[in-house]
Amino acid sequence: MTYNLKNRVVFITGASGGIGRACAVEYHRAGARVAAVARSTDKLEALASSLGVKRVLPVTADVTDSGQRESALAVVRDRFGPIDVLVNNAGWASFTSVMRTPPDHLDRMLSLNLVSPITLIQAVLPEMLERGSGQIVNIASVVGFQAIPRMTVYSATKAALISLSTGLRMELRGSGVDVIMVAPGSTRTDFFDAAAKVDADATRFARSQYSADRVGRAVLRASRRRHGETLLTTEGKAIATIRRFSHRLADLTMYLVAKRSMPTLDAFPGSTGRPTTQPSGETPTHSGDQPGG
Repeated sequence: MTYNLKNRVVFITGASGGIGRACAVEYHRAGARVAAVARSTDKLEALASSLGVKRVLPVTADVTDSGQRESALAVVRDRFGPIDVLVNNAGWASFTSVMRTPPDHLDRMLSLNLVSPITLIQAVLPEMLERGSGQIVNIASVVGFQAIPRMTVYSATKAALISLSTGLRMELRGSGVDVIMVAPGSTRTDFFDAAAKVDADATRFARSQYSADRVGRAVLRASRRRHGETLLTTEGKAIATIRRFSHRLADLTMYLVAKRSMPTLDAFPGSTGRPTTQPSGETPTHSGDQPGG
């Protein structure tokens, strides 16, 4: 049985750009009422203007802040009613080794990529269970299946999000609430445009990326079909398969991907490179728009 999105209330984090914006467009096209949540007011208002304000509510909030998070949920419920679909999309990445990850980068990645999705799930799940209907959609990443060097902490947060989705799906079995995990591969973002200015080799990686619109369509398809897990890109499926048979080969593959695609963004041990960050809330990856797939 498919999930009818007509007039459903869809709460999307990181909706001002990238995958989040693409998801907002697709859910709106499917007839849903969309709460677009992010930190960039101008981009959210532009999105609402392009789609029409009748079924789009721009909400400026940092979902890592408990007060702003609760306020955002209250505003959406007041305007549209209870939330039917939660899309945990906002994410943040620091392109650096574990050894050189600054404490504030670590805190930001854990807070935005993992803690915020959990707290939002806790906030909307009771009403979904009461109705016996709803969807939790978590945007993870291929690197959650196989980590990539210089994005190791980010990879770990996405692996945790995948495990969260799996465990929650089992906890909610038979409840009527779907738990959907979509793992994009490398998705085009402004980050790689900036990276290309630093190192032209980064453009080779950027050319292989999925468009955010394509990922948005895949998310909507998974939501409609109530498909529990979707792993995008041929490369992403291949690396996940390789890992089942040989972790050494999978490690080598991702090492070479990192070395090819991010040659000067940060340092392997022994270098003095500085961390490069992916902006939060507007989903890189991703979360957003996921590098290294």
